[in-house]
Amino acid sequence: MPCRLFDKFLACQLRFSGQTFFSHPGNASSVKPSALQMSHFKAIIVGGGPAGLITGHCLAKAGIDFEILESRAQHDINAGASNALWPQTVRVFDQLGLLDDARKIYAPVNYKENVLADGTVFCNNDLFAQIEIQHGHPFMLFHRGQLLDMLDRLLPERESRLHMAKQVTAIETTEQGVSVVCADGSTFAGSIVIGADGVNSTVREMMNKLSPQPTPLEEPMKTTYVGIYGSCSLLPGFKSGTLYETHGTRFSLQISIGKDRGMFVIYHRLSKPTKARHRFSDEEKEALVAHYADTHLTPEYKFSDIWKATLWSHMAHIEEGLASTWYGDRVVLLGDAVHKMTPNAGFGFNNAIISAVALTNNLRGLLRSEGPRVDTEALKGVFAAYQKARKADAKKFVEVSGGYTRSVAWDNFAWMLLDRYIGPYINMDVVLLRLNMSPMVREGLVLDFLEERGFKEGRVKWKHPRQILDEPAGKDDSAE
Repeated sequence: MPCRLFDKFLACQLRFSGQTFFSHPGNASSVKPSALQMSHFKAIIVGGGPAGLITGHCLAKAGIDFEILESRAQHDINAGASNALWPQTVRVFDQLGLLDDARKIYAPVNYKENVLADGTVFCNNDLFAQIEIQHGHPFMLFHRGQLLDMLDRLLPERESRLHMAKQVTAIETTEQGVSVVCADGSTFAGSIVIGADGVNSTVREMMNKLSPQPTPLEEPMKTTYVGIYGSCSLLPGFKSGTLYETHGTRFSLQISIGKDRGMFVIYHRLSKPTKARHRFSDEEKEALVAHYADTHLTPEYKFSDIWKATLWSHMAHIEEGLASTWYGDRVVLLGDAVHKMTPNAGFGFNNAIISAVALTNNLRGLLRSEGPRVDTEALKGVFAAYQKARKADAKKFVEVSGGYTRSVAWDNFAWMLLDRYIGPYINMDVVLLRLNMSPMVREGLVLDFLEERGFKEGRVKWKHPRQILDEPAGKDDSAE
């Protein structure tokens, strides 16, 4: 389809008369009218974490303009525990030209050891090596801070597109575009807002308020487990390329051994699930640390040993859930804002990537067909198709992740019996991979306009095969 070229900017006077929601009283009380240049399509991405940054990379490759607003003043390379790429998203990193740099910082993982609270190993296997056999690409483990730094550093036109210390306080939509107001008084204009701002999404809350008939917003996320995320220095005896997982009644612990640190998580089951949000104090964190001090993470080391070597830690709810609505007028959500899952299996960031891919493919198709001045109804059609394509798959990953968490945390007697006494004899981790997880992994979307230089396929064939393109990537300017 021929590209649509525009010889000059079309000045569009946007008169902001729509509803506006301010999440922080005391900030600006209205959005001032202003003349905005809207001759090209621009996305305003709220959230500069891994989900927001990967969305920016996808849009850049599609030729779609964007800006990213991040509330933190700077990214901390030492913060966070781990993120992982499963093979379906390794494919996307390949398409985006990020894979070579990712290979420099990831920690290869091949083995898994399941241990009891006293350090007894009751099962070990080559689960992660089997992932590569199944799908061609390896399971790639990263320290979150290092991965975030890489995505930040390699973002195209980073200096003009990534804006730090921008706490969003208001969003307004009109038939022509959007305006986003920040706590410091700055305003960003664009065509759409993409909310990639995490499980406690401000954009999700504002989106409902912008509806012509706003309804009370039900919290879509529920917390059954709380946890401590952290990283520690390497200790003698840590086996490189191994993930240790402690199984027990109503709790589990994990530690993955990276290149220069261990990355751990405590999963502690609450007495009763809650939808309330809570910021934990240092005293609450220390109390949970003390509770698990004598619990082993590896055969050699108790959690108290790990804690003494800790470099960074954070206590938080481990939410689970699926939002019922993913979009509104010129506003759309992705990542933890709409599909949040327990992190044991490492599927959370992967689902954010696939959602970014689906949204980018749909937006690019619309802009190639209609040009940059698309109306709200056309955008809602694209958003609806994106939600339909992703919601059912995301639901599967939420459920599978939650089921895995409950099985290793012995949520009931049946889970304990299966995990502790039957699992070791049937190599259950590998069986679950082949029967349950691989069929979902194989369905991962890829960007439909980019080649894969390093295409790989294992025993399981991909649902979406390697893209063979007739035209060079990056030459499409229909979205400009």
